Amino acid sequence: MDVQAEIVDLKLRVEGLETCGRLTGADGEQHLLHEINERGKRLEAEIAAVRAQLATARTETIEQFAAVDVEVAAIRREVNARFVASSGLDDYIPTRIADEFATVRSEIGQEFESVRSELLDLSIKLDRLLKDGCM
Repeated sequence: MDVQAEIVDLKLRVEGLETCGRLTGADGEQHLLHEINERGKRLEAEIAAVRAQLATARTETIEQFAAVDVEVAAIRREVNARFVASSGLDDYIPTRIADEFATVRSEIGQEFESVRSELLDLSIKLDRLLKDGCM
């Protein structure tokens, strides 16, 4: 039975007994206390069972996530191994990226040297013009 429904039912019964005046006798009070204790014990047992089920579900979920992590790592290793085995290191994606980066870096370095050389030439020409008094 649902724990919340049990609690609501218990509250309604207690309120009904209070309004009807059945709590006046000692036997009625003993019976009511006995029933409350029995229902309380049942509720505690049901709550303990739910907690045990939650703990089991939590453990199973943690185990499933760990298994997925292991499987993902295995898939990554397999994919990397297939790239290396099927087409050599030249087609291996990280190697290709590193090679392309090195190429771009080399091209940028060449452009920089070209611009630096032209600036040096311009500087020399300006010095000559200033020396000759053209400016």
